[in-house]
Amino acid sequence: MIYPPYRGCRALASRIDCLKGNWGFMTWIYQEYRGAMKYLLVVTLLSITFLSGCGTYNAKRESYMQDKVYVTKHYFGDAVSEPKFSHYELRADYKVSDDELKVSVDPIEIYTQRKERFAIKKAVSYKRYGPIRYSPTRCVIGVIGVFPVVFALIDNDYADSFKKACNKVYTWEREEKELPPEKAGVEAVSLERRDYRDSDGKLSLQLGVNGKIVNGVFLTGFKGGNRNDAYVWNINNWYDFSQLNNDESLSIKIINDRDGETLVKDLSIKKNESEVLIFKSKYDGVFHLYYYCRLCNANLTDNFYTDQEVLIWRTRSYLYKGDDSLSFVSSCIEDRFDHLRHGNVLVRKASTPKKLMELNSFMYDRYVPVRGVKSPDEPTPDQIRSCIRKKDLDLVIEEY
Repeated sequence: MIYPPYRGCRALASRIDCLKGNWGFMTWIYQEYRGAMKYLLVVTLLSITFLSGCGTYNAKRESYMQDKVYVTKHYFGDAVSEPKFSHYELRADYKVSDDELKVSVDPIEIYTQRKERFAIKKAVSYKRYGPIRYSPTRCVIGVIGVFPVVFALIDNDYADSFKKACNKVYTWEREEKELPPEKAGVEAVSLERRDYRDSDGKLSLQLGVNGKIVNGVFLTGFKGGNRNDAYVWNINNWYDFSQLNNDESLSIKIINDRDGETLVKDLSIKKNESEVLIFKSKYDGVFHLYYYCRLCNANLTDNFYTDQEVLIWRTRSYLYKGDDSLSFVSSCIEDRFDHLRHGNVLVRKASTPKKLMELNSFMYDRYVPVRGVKSPDEPTPDQIRSCIRKKDLDLVIEEY
């Protein structure tokens, strides 16, 4: 039923008919626009919600942004008592450097003294700022409109900005402030003094080989409190390590007799360091020669050429002492094979036999060995010595 437009009701006699007509008119409006009214009601409720501040984000973060006071460090102030003697100590260490064994010895006295202890504290606080880019007007327009919602779905930056406009978003800035020092009680601290003199006791050093003492000396030169650090002695100055076998182990014991007390410090020299000390006292190093060919036929006679590096031979290891002139030896040996192309005789050397073995473990994996074919013989020890004499080198070799 279609109702006529709204009419005025002035006549009392027709008031009933007028009310009937107007009621029908209002019913017609409700039926025609009830969908739009529902949409308007939802928008109104959302707007009221946002405008009332119910959409406030991170306004409080007490769980991890509480103001606190931290202790950053402690330090000691003035002494509240005189130093009191506690005990003696004997400190010692060793170092193998430039093929020499150096031992440092430091007999000291330990005193205790009570001192005031202070704490340095830092106050950390958080200051809140915001709301950030909060705009109720823009929020309402964005909620009612269609395009802002669409943009928020496809653009993360726009969505973040839109969220801030509709919600109260806050941020905090961390502020730090160092507080004045505070007393944290009294504590006993240790003091080191170096007042040891030769007349105060007896200080000796013993060198051990495989657990047996082979050399012992008294350590002197201590004159009291004018010492700031340990004294260092070079063991090579009074013991010749060349008389030992290469596989023997070394150890050091330092004994200090002082005021009826005996202090002992044991030092074990590492195996590789012992090897260096003993070996380098006899020789300057170890080497071997090797001959390889590149872009040559594998059996050196009639095979096709290959671009692989073919290892033809490698000599045994030799110990040497003298100047570092092994390259002249390798060039002399190479002259024996000048009828071959692309061949080279090179030298591989190391400070100790163990280090040479470590080099061999991966250096020759790149070469293809030659087996079952006739190749130039590797040089004998006499041939190597002949090259040394020919080049007039100050070099002595020994088979390892």
